[in-house]
Amino acid sequence: MKQIRVRNQQRWVSVVSKKIQKVATILMDELLETNAYDLTIVFVNETRMAKINLEHLRHEGATDIITFDYTTPALLHGELIICPIVASEHAAQHQDTLGHEIARNIIHGVLHLLGYDDSQTIARKKMKRQENRLLQKLSRRFPLDTLSHG
Repeated sequence: MKQIRVRNQQRWVSVVSKKIQKVATILMDELLETNAYDLTIVFVNETRMAKINLEHLRHEGATDIITFDYTTPALLHGELIICPIVASEHAAQHQDTLGHEIARNIIHGVLHLLGYDDSQTIARKKMKRQENRLLQKLSRRFPLDTLSHG
């Protein structure tokens, strides 16, 4: 099974679902060469993200991405909840585009599904290096600025 679903449940930031699905497919098939996956990418507003963050992680406020991992030995399976408002703020802080930040969030979430951890400094640095490497490769294969309008 190779399946990617994109759901936009917010109205504040324009995201292009078909292009996001294409980027995620390139990541999974070409860059990571994943044999079997079931990935859902959901875009939510700040209020919904803050609620999910509090309910599931016991953290206050909205964050850019939360990953739910349902992976089994036979299937890379997960749900990436992304808040494009927070992602937009991060993009502005790093002088990057929202499209690049959305792609970075997708990569970050998938790396968590693959077992990467960012809770400790050394592991976080390793994860960030892999994230940057994959983002660079992905940006050569697809115009990431087209993932969002505005």
